[in-house]
Amino acid sequence: MKRKARTGQEIRGAFLDYFGRRGHQIVPSSSLIPAGDPTLLFTNAGMNPFKDAFLGTESRPYARAATSQKCMRVSGKHNDLEQVGRTPRHHTFFEMLGNFSFGDYFKQEAIAFAWELLTKVYGLPPDRLWATVFHEDEEAHGFWRKDVKLPASRIARLGEKDNFWSMGETGPCGPCSEIHIDRGPKSGCGREDCNPGHDCGRFMELWNLVFMQFDRKGDGRLEPLKRRGVDTGMGLERIASVIQGVESNYETDLLRPIIEAAAELAARVGPGDDAVEPAEREVALQVIADHARAMTFLISDGVVPGNDGRGYVLRRIMRRAIRFGRVLGVETPFLCELSGPVIDVMKGAYADLEAHRELIAGMARREEERFAETLAVGLARVEDLARDLKKEGRSVVPGPEAFKLYDTFGLPLDLMRDVAQARGMTIDEGGFEEAMQEQRERSRRGMKEVGPAVSGVVDRLPVRRIDFRGYEETRIEDARVIALLREDRLVERLERGQEGQALLDRTPFYAEAGGQIGDSGFLTAATGVAEVRDTQAPIPSLNLHAVRVREGSLRTGDPVVAEVDRARRLAIMRSHDSTHLVHAALRDVVGTHVKQAGSLVGADRFRFDFSHYAPLSDEILRQVEDDVNDVIRQDLPIRASVMPLDEALRRGALAFFGDKYGDTVRVIEIPGYSMELCGGTHASSTGSIGLLKLAQERGIAAGVRRVEALAGEAALGELREDRRVVEGLQSVFNVDRARLRDTLGALLDQNRTLKREIERLKISMAAGGSAGSQEEVRTIAGVKVMVRGPQEGLEKGALRALVDRSRERLPSGVIVQWGLREGRATVTTSVSRDLIPPLDAGEIVRQLAALIDGRGGGKPDLAEAGGRKTGDLDAARDRTFEILEGTIRRSGVGR
Repeated sequence: MKRKARTGQEIRGAFLDYFGRRGHQIVPSSSLIPAGDPTLLFTNAGMNPFKDAFLGTESRPYARAATSQKCMRVSGKHNDLEQVGRTPRHHTFFEMLGNFSFGDYFKQEAIAFAWELLTKVYGLPPDRLWATVFHEDEEAHGFWRKDVKLPASRIARLGEKDNFWSMGETGPCGPCSEIHIDRGPKSGCGREDCNPGHDCGRFMELWNLVFMQFDRKGDGRLEPLKRRGVDTGMGLERIASVIQGVESNYETDLLRPIIEAAAELAARVGPGDDAVEPAEREVALQVIADHARAMTFLISDGVVPGNDGRGYVLRRIMRRAIRFGRVLGVETPFLCELSGPVIDVMKGAYADLEAHRELIAGMARREEERFAETLAVGLARVEDLARDLKKEGRSVVPGPEAFKLYDTFGLPLDLMRDVAQARGMTIDEGGFEEAMQEQRERSRRGMKEVGPAVSGVVDRLPVRRIDFRGYEETRIEDARVIALLREDRLVERLERGQEGQALLDRTPFYAEAGGQIGDSGFLTAATGVAEVRDTQAPIPSLNLHAVRVREGSLRTGDPVVAEVDRARRLAIMRSHDSTHLVHAALRDVVGTHVKQAGSLVGADRFRFDFSHYAPLSDEILRQVEDDVNDVIRQDLPIRASVMPLDEALRRGALAFFGDKYGDTVRVIEIPGYSMELCGGTHASSTGSIGLLKLAQERGIAAGVRRVEALAGEAALGELREDRRVVEGLQSVFNVDRARLRDTLGALLDQNRTLKREIERLKISMAAGGSAGSQEEVRTIAGVKVMVRGPQEGLEKGALRALVDRSRERLPSGVIVQWGLREGRATVTTSVSRDLIPPLDAGEIVRQLAALIDGRGGGKPDLAEAGGRKTGDLDAARDRTFEILEGTIRRSGVGR
């Protein structure tokens, strides 16, 4: 018997080594961002990267593979986020060990492999292992009995819910056989007939062997796969807990160091262990450890916190971790610190984490600081809501209102509960949960299930792969039309003026991919001419040409001359070459944490998105631009080569999240400067670019920046336009180029000075009681009240200054200043400090805002509101005294 693997690293390595020695290709983990699969938010199973191989739409140079795949389960049917940290085995991020067969071995070999690994390599006791099978699967049952010689009493037949696996609503699926370990009678219900079908906790699933036999279509039909396969999944954290002899995944060496780092941090900056119940403390530390792992891997794979999609999930788990940090008394940023221990534990298997250490910590810190600000605003909103409801005599905060605060500000329910209780109120938690469930349903409906639609189009085509020759040529004389589509239906011909899609047996047209837009051009047949307006690929290597027939007709079977718009293609190539140069320059000048986060490569300009946490200075941008243009002037060769993926990565080629790579990849190399995996079209040397000009740099999301740039003729044209504008300004101001900036600066300074002087004069005239000021002072219940306005044309700052002037004249009292500017009515309210409380400027201004269909708020001594209703401000001004009188008398301040 081989020595047991003890550490998580050893367990992972033993798994991959076992299958590698049995002819399996060891495939590196794919990104958590599913490549080319819009039906998935995250990679949630080990088989996700192999989906097309099971469907037969992708061919691989091997028939069996093994991986340790990083996964996320936080949405859809796997959404159990609230259980994470509270149970021994729920996680958001986890690793799935798996072995796969694509038309090679099937049930018998998969069962034999699993049994040998568990019992001979990992050394688990055979007498504690059970198997389950789909109740109709006699074949699998027979292999367990005859080959493994497992007693029938330890094989449970279960139904579709437990033993029929599918990745989602559509896609590959099939019956499965699970392997469970018996944790002993004391762990379960105590029944003599207890088996893995019971959920009492006695039996723990270790490994799921899925026998992929079917493709589930959008209408629910199960179609047999052309090649049967095997997909297995065994959670690394779970098997580690068994091998290491601990009760919880959180006690394994994969998570324990992170928990210990969190506990040490809490002891350093929090109130101490005595402030929290031990059970509550344990849950908090486990949540934080799990979520810190998920955060670290998501950011490393290119996800940034945001308000929708993957970014929303990342933000949500970070805020959940922050909430549990507050349970421990930690109110300063801490996830940024914990990303370090996560990287230290995991970098042996995922080396890219180390390269992104600085990026991950920086992005986490900014998100934590941002949430602290949001939390403060959210709590203020809860206070306002509770106070308003209390005034209306209501004692329950409506569930939808509470959920709105949770969804908008990430405000935890328990914090809202604390605020409500302080005011003697409760929260309708049933209504809150109902609103939460409605959002989950909207999110599920919002996921674009485009897979079946694409599959439907592809299934009607005669081939799934065509011969792309666009790397070598832009014109093919002997192409042939093998299919025509119009409105997603196969047709025999397209007539003049009609639009559709043409499939050729060979093509020079590049289909949009990797950020590069699709080619355009013409298809010329003996019977007509069609303009190719765009080229897309519903699946890799199946280029569909969006056409409009200009002359005659286009028929299935026609020989055609396929010709790409060469000038446009060359311009696109210049842009694409430039993205590689810009990426390399950014990594050289800014830092190696810079990572491509998307691009759009067009003919006239391109944009390049990259991970970085701060704006780039003009000096850095100039340096990047200079570096790129220096490489252009050197006219370095641009070499394209094809090689195995693992070789390309070993040589240092960069790969990007969200891109899907086969086992053989195309590498674009500029010797000594750049090497990237890229399927796009490129020139033969950098000199063909001619010139690069950076046009703009800006942030597009937290931790993601974007540069927009022009290359070649487009860059030259932009420079010429800039020169035309500058020469025009020189002519208008009659100065030379060197003095133009100083001249414009002086004029702007003069303009600002004059504007300030005009505002000062307006304020002086208004404060001096001019005819238009309409000032009136009354005494209400012993409180002096001044109402002014409406004053026209003054900006917000000037109105505040006018109120300050009025305070000098009325040191004790209430001041209301009405204003009108650019079609919008405003009202500013001031209450002197000796009247606070019971008077509050914020409450007064909210009542006045109703007169102009507006809203507003502020502090007890100064508040503002604005609205679009400007019809009769004089009437609103007159109503002001009525509102003030009611407020003052109710407050009792004058008694």
